[in-house]
Amino acid sequence: MSEHHYPVWLDDSRIDPAWVQANVLNNSLERRAVSCIVQDWSNKGRLGASPREGATLQLTITTTTTTNDKKTETHSLRVIIKQVPEKGRPLSQQLGLAREALFYKHFLSELSDPTTVPKIYYSFGDITKGEKCVVMEDLSESAVDSAVFFGPGNPNSWNKDLQSHVNRANEALGRTISTSEVAEKTFRVMARIHAKFWKRKDVLLSSDKAWLRGQSWLRGEGHESWEASQGLVRSIWHQYTATADSTDKKSITWDPVLKSAVAKAIEGISWEAQMARLNPDHSHWTLVHGDFWPGNVMWMIRDGSIKLLDWEMCGLGSGPQDLGQYVLSNMEPAERRANERRLIEAYHEELCAAGVKDVGFDFCWQEYKVGGLERWLWFLVYFLGQEGFTDWAQFFHDQMASFMHDHGITADDVTQVRP
Repeated sequence: MSEHHYPVWLDDSRIDPAWVQANVLNNSLERRAVSCIVQDWSNKGRLGASPREGATLQLTITTTTTTNDKKTETHSLRVIIKQVPEKGRPLSQQLGLAREALFYKHFLSELSDPTTVPKIYYSFGDITKGEKCVVMEDLSESAVDSAVFFGPGNPNSWNKDLQSHVNRANEALGRTISTSEVAEKTFRVMARIHAKFWKRKDVLLSSDKAWLRGQSWLRGEGHESWEASQGLVRSIWHQYTATADSTDKKSITWDPVLKSAVAKAIEGISWEAQMARLNPDHSHWTLVHGDFWPGNVMWMIRDGSIKLLDWEMCGLGSGPQDLGQYVLSNMEPAERRANERRLIEAYHEELCAAGVKDVGFDFCWQEYKVGGLERWLWFLVYFLGQEGFTDWAQFFHDQMASFMHDHGITADDVTQVRP
C-alpha cells in the first residue's frame, strides 16, 4: 500500500497512477494503471476551484493487461473518491465526517451481507484530524438514487428530473416500482444490520470504536459533546422565538401542536433524561445509520437490490428511530398512512428472523413514532437557524405536523430533541 493516505496528484485533474496501483488495484500484477483522470462530482456546496479540491470525485482509470499470447489490452475502470480537501478538514473534524471511512474499515467484514454497501477499494479516516479518503465503486450507471421514487417533496429533490430516473429503473425490471416496495426492501436490509449489532457491547463499546457517534453517551460519558450538540439547537430556538415575529425571513406557518412539542423538547433537554432513555444495560440499542433517508439508499436497476451510502453519522442509538427518520424525510402523508404499519411489521419480522428475540412490535412501533419525531425535531430547529432554509423548514414542519396528528402525538409524548 502507498504511504500516502490521500491521492498523489500530478496536476489539478490527474492522479498519479502509482498511487492508484497501490491503493485501488492493490498492486495487482495483472492490471497496471497507466492514467487516472478526475472530474469533480461534488454538490454545489462542496465544488472545488479545481477537481483536486472537490469533495466527491469520479476517477476514470485506464489500465492495461497482458494476455496469455503476450498481447496488451486496454481497459477502463471508473470509481468514486470521497475525500475531505484540506480546506474542509476543520468542519469535517467538528462533524466527525471521517466516520464513513472508519465504518467501511471496521464494519464491512462484519456485515451479514457486505453487498448492501458499495464495493470499497480503499478507506482511510482520522476522526481527530478530520481526514477522510474512500474509494468506492461508481454506481452512476448501475443504480438510481431511491429518493426519486418518492416524488419532488423533499427539498433535495427539487429541480431534479426525477421521472427519467424512475423510468430507467422501471424499464430495467419491466414493471412499475412502488414507493412501498422500495421502503420495505430498505427496512428489511436495515433490520438485518440492526440485528447483527443488537446490544453488542463487545463490538460497539470497544475502545477502537470510540469514533462511533454517541458511543461515549451510551457509556455515560461525553457530557460535554452531547451538551454542545443540544446547546446548538437550544440557542437557535431561543433566538428564533425571540425574532420570528419581527422578521419574515425565518418565519414559517406553524401548526400549534407541533410548535408546542418543539418548545417542550427544547426545554426538556436533559443529560439525566438521556441516560435514563438509552443505556447499555436497560435499553434496546444498536448500530444506527444516523442519516437514514431514501437519498442515501441506491436502487440497483439490474435486480432491484439496494446499497446503503453515506455512513458519516453512524453511531449507537435506537434502531426503529432510523425508520421514523426515513419516513418523515420523504414519504408523502397519504402513502405513509397506507403503508407505515406494514413497513414496521416487516422490519420487526426481519429483526426477529435475524435473531433478536427480546423486543416486541410495540416497542418498534412506539420508537418509530416518537423516536423518529424527536430526531426530526432536532433537524427542524437546525433548519430554522440557517439562512435560506425557510422552505426546507416548512416542508419538514408539514411532514411532522401531519405525522403527529395522524398518531395522536402531543407535547406530552415527547421528552427532548435527539441529536
